[in-house]
Amino acid sequence: MGETPEERAADLRGELLELLKLLNRAEEEESDVDGYEVSELHHLLVRGGFPRLTVAEVEEALAVLVGNRLAAELADTEYAWDRGRVVGRRFAITTEGKTYLLRELDRTGRIG
Repeated sequence: MGETPEERAADLRGELLELLKLLNRAEEEESDVDGYEVSELHHLLVRGGFPRLTVAEVEEALAVLVGNRLAAELADTEYAWDRGRVVGRRFAITTEGKTYLLRELDRTGRIG
């Protein structure tokens, strides 16, 4: 039997929060280039507790975050010295996204 709507909503919420945490971490690391590419986010999510997540599902979750102004899409291409390659389309946390993470931390005592 499939997941209930409530279970799917809880899974999506967890995925969205984890994406925001990763985007926040990317900003705090102050790398050569802002944000993470979809493939990088997918890799980190699969390793970090979402083993069955597909790239398409990560794309959908990012679209939700961008649509709600919690994340921004960066489309410029740049050479990232720390990654040793040119990076393209990637995502970064916004001020609204940081505010949401802080609110979740205050509400639950932890994030995620």
